[in-house]
Amino acid sequence: MRLLNFSLRNFLLYSFILVLVTIPISFVAIHTILEDEVDETLLAQHDQFVKHIRSFEYLDDLEFDLEVFEQLSYDVDIVQDSFPRSGIQYSTVFIYDSLDQETKPYRELRSSIIVKGHPYLLTTRLSLLENDDLVTAIVTVVVALLVLLTIGMILINSSLSQRIWQPFYKTLNRLKAYELDKNESFEFEQTEIIEFDDLNNAVRQLTDRNKQVFIQQKEFIENASHELQTPLAIFQVKLDALMQSRQLTEEQAGLVKDMLETNQRLSRLNKNLLLLSKIENDQFQEREQVDLKPILLKQLENFSLLTSNMAVHARHDISACTIYANRILTEVLITNLVGNAYQHTHDEGEVIVQLAADGLTVANTGKPLTIAPDRIFERFNKASKPGKGVGLGLAIVKQICDHAGHTVQYTYTDNRHYFMVYFNDQIKSSR
Repeated sequence: MRLLNFSLRNFLLYSFILVLVTIPISFVAIHTILEDEVDETLLAQHDQFVKHIRSFEYLDDLEFDLEVFEQLSYDVDIVQDSFPRSGIQYSTVFIYDSLDQETKPYRELRSSIIVKGHPYLLTTRLSLLENDDLVTAIVTVVVALLVLLTIGMILINSSLSQRIWQPFYKTLNRLKAYELDKNESFEFEQTEIIEFDDLNNAVRQLTDRNKQVFIQQKEFIENASHELQTPLAIFQVKLDALMQSRQLTEEQAGLVKDMLETNQRLSRLNKNLLLLSKIENDQFQEREQVDLKPILLKQLENFSLLTSNMAVHARHDISACTIYANRILTEVLITNLVGNAYQHTHDEGEVIVQLAADGLTVANTGKPLTIAPDRIFERFNKASKPGKGVGLGLAIVKQICDHAGHTVQYTYTDNRHYFMVYFNDQIKSSR
């Protein structure tokens, strides 16, 4: 989740809770206030009515007049009661209105009064319908204001975020496009925000230090590889010359042969480590359309000649396939996969190669691994036939696939080792 959305989510959550809490509180508070106002009005009307009756107590037919008034009045009821009651009672009742054919809410005040020595129950009432409409209108306005406030917060936050965070996104985009091996340095524009200026300065210092370390490491690896290759080549020449000597005994010749093989392994190890370092340092930037079919056929032909003294059966199903990748790394990838299959196939074994538009599969017969399958692409993990190879071939395959965006997988089924490379759809071009 983006930082801006995270903060906005908290604001929206707060606004949502505020709306949920405010609506019932506003409704109850406004309803209570209006109800108190109605009660005060009822009490004033009650007192005025009682005062009016008291002023006419001298009339002989007052009780008859009250009965007539009770029948004619809608908002005031006065009827004789069996006994006098103490205090004033307020209540909310619902009365059916025959004219409007609906039930309406009323607020009532009930009290006992004595008229000419007889107790009467006096009831005065006021309609609450208008008050309910008023409460609904007020609550609606409050909710509308809260909704507008929330929408305003979202719009203001979005507008301010785009303007305030623009320097941050500029820095982020430059970091995404930054290439350590390119001769470029970070230069940022001065912003109005101190924190972003501090961030830009820190990023510039960090990239400058990383570039220096990268250059030093790259030069060290290249120099070390170059310096090692020269004495290894001299050692190889002298060992070859020593092998030509007629004075060597059989035991001495065997020792020299072992030294030659060891020197060749050291030379391959040196080259492979240099290759891995170059891949990790992203020094193979050039990419082009690479036709895999002729490369694969050429490698199969070469390995079949090298293993002609072994009874290895090879079969293949190769379709035309072109990918957009680095040619050198692609050739190394195919060479290592095919060479690994031939190298680890026993006599009378079989090597199977399949090339389709979506990927390459190289399989060979052999015994199960002596290590966990998920460790087969680790460096210096040699699963079989000790003494063959330097333990970097499959690690280079994995590194090349990661660099090119391919996916490499390994399975062991029916006494066969399968290595599958799936080409990335975004860079693949088949024909």
